[in-house]
Amino acid sequence: MKSGFKVMTFHHTPNPEAAQFIMSGDVIARGTRTFSSPENARGDALAEALFNIYGVENVFIKENFVTITKSPVVGWTTLMEPVQNTLEKNMTFYETCDEDQKPESATKNILEEVEVEDFPNLPDKKKMEVIDALLDHAIRPALANDGGGITLLDVKGKVVHVHYQGACGSCPSSTTGTLQYIENFLQNTLSQDLKVEADNASLV
Repeated sequence: MKSGFKVMTFHHTPNPEAAQFIMSGDVIARGTRTFSSPENARGDALAEALFNIYGVENVFIKENFVTITKSPVVGWTTLMEPVQNTLEKNMTFYETCDEDQKPESATKNILEEVEVEDFPNLPDKKKMEVIDALLDHAIRPALANDGGGITLLDVKGKVVHVHYQGACGSCPSSTTGTLQYIENFLQNTLSQDLKVEADNASLV
């Protein structure tokens, strides 16, 4: 039985092991869903079916697209047809997202409430709200265009821990150029002392 969704187009991303499948409409109400392993996919028909395809290693859902990250041992020519068929057969609209499981963070006006010179003295929880709002404003839209995303894990003093999603998760540029860009952005915007660390090893 078909899901009603169609794969409209396919895009390669900066990560050679990840590709973005653009669907015929929005597939999630808000936020993102990430499935990082067959165990993590249990109970979700689409994710389970995708992980049954040899070579699929990660599934990232956002807005109107699904980013599939594959193993280097399998080529896209092999995966293209089964992934497309599985998406069109099993895709459903997600009313909830991973972010629903986390405490509500930054409010829309948090950036207006906080003075930059006060940022270093804020408690870590407040720093996290400010940084998350900045990521929403300036970083996440660009990453989404490349089939990826970023989650703010925590802020401990001057160290910001992030987790890359989708195409960004295993992309070499995520741990070099992109990470450096985010660190420079936060340093120039908030505090020169901030350091950004990607914490994907334990989560992918």
